[in-house]
Parts: sequence; structure tokens; C-alpha cells
Amino acid sequence: MNRAVLVLCLGAAVFSTSVASAEDDSEPVPLFLEGYAGQVSYRPGEEVALHVSTSAARFQVEVARLGARREVVLTQKELAGRVSPIPEDASSHGCRWPALAKFSIPETWRSGYYHVALRAEDGGGKFVQRNRRTVESSCYFIVRAARPGSVSKVLLQLSTNTYNAYNNWGGFSLYGYHGRAGVQGHRVSFERPPSSQFASWEQPFIAWAESNGYALEYAANMDLERPELLKPYRLVLSVGHDEYWSAPMRDQLEAFIAQGGNV
Repeated sequence: MNRAVLVLCLGAAVFSTSVASAEDDSEPVPLFLEGYAGQVSYRPGEEVALHVSTSAARFQVEVARLGARREVVLTQKELAGRVSPIPEDASSHGCRWPALAKFSIPETWRSGYYHVALRAEDGGGKFVQRNRRTVESSCYFIVRAARPGSVSKVLLQLSTNTYNAYNNWGGFSLYGYHGRAGVQGHRVSFERPPSSQFASWEQPFIAWAESNGYALEYAANMDLERPELLKPYRLVLSVGHDEYWSAPMRDQLEAFIAQGGNV
């Protein structure tokens, strides 16, 4: 072991200026924290699972509904952290991380877009790099109406498929321009830390609508595949970057229009 050593003999005392060796675990590891919700959308009464990987010993969760204003609805603190590996096929088949935080959605939570802030901090190393370090990341999920159509006959379906198509976490999205080595992916998983276009597209409209007394109910793109989802509504809105549709989504929407619905 190569060390720069200064020895000062004062009785039996010996002092060394050496840094920690490779075998010493006292040097701090990089602080990171990432996660994703187990589902894109939920109904009240269902349990949300947050799948998280972090080098922090403890982390916290803050959940807020983003509408006309930001409304914090849940905080969990002192959750045990754990590092999980990133699979080679994480972009296409997901991370398969364990759920490190869970909570049930109360009936009182309004339909909407819910932002999840994941936060952690530590004091750096035990002997060196002793600094207050903080880290924050985020994910999201959608809450559908507990009783569809009871608050509003207008359904805003959020462009969550498009959010995921452009998400290059793990190396690849459905586009080559920001993929690893310029490679385009051909399959993308929702089970990885997400990116979201909500702030750029739907959020300004929602803030305006809710501020002016227009009640809305919300769903994710893929929810349109549910056969009974659209029946309680008179109008379905798409105000985002809404590029990615499955055949069942299109079929359900065309049937809704044929039965007198508006889009």
C-alpha cells in the first residue's frame, strides 16, 4: 500500500497524513435517488407502490396534486433506502426494483396528476468530504375519479404514452437523437424512472381551467382501452403532445363519438 507518511515521535504517539485505503469503506459513495410508480394510473382505494433505488440510508416522499395550485397530500419520512442494479434491458423491459414505499389512495383525493418528490440528504464521508449533501428526483401517477362522471362530464386524458416514448432513461427511447450511441429503441417500459411533458403541455391548460371554475376528471392514455371508461362522459379532451395511441384506444374513442360523445 503506497502512503505518504509523516511520523512525529512524542512518546508513543504516531500521526499519519495518509488518506483512506481502498479497503476502507469510510469514503462516501455518490449520493443518488431515483424511482417510479408501479402503475401509471390508480383509482382511490388502490395502493401505490414506489419502486426506488438509492445510495442514501434514508429517504422521504412528498406527493402533491398539480392543478390550479400545488396541493401536498402526503409525506413519508425516514424510509429505508436500498441500491438496486440497473438491468441491461431497463429501457425496454423495466428496472424490476423492489417497492420501498407504499400507501393507499384515500377517497378524498381528487382526480388529477400527482407529482412525487423523492428527497434524501446525508453528511458526506465519515472522515473526509464531510458535507451536507442533498439529492432530489421525481416521478408521477394519475388518479382517476372514484365515481367517474360524478364531479365532471369532461375527461382530460393525459399524454402519458408520449411521455414514455421520449423517455431515454436507461439509454434508449423511441427516438435515436438522444439514445445511447444514437441508437433508436423499439420498445419502452413504464417501469423505470420517468420523464414527463406535463409541465409543458397539460399543466398550463389545467391551471387555467380549474382557476376559472371548469371541473375536470383525469385519466392516462392507456386508460382509454377500458371499455366502460368513457360512458359517463360527454366530452374527452386531448390538449397535450398526444402522439401514441393503441388500436383499442382508438376503437373506444370512435365508439364514444358514434354514440354521441364529443372529442
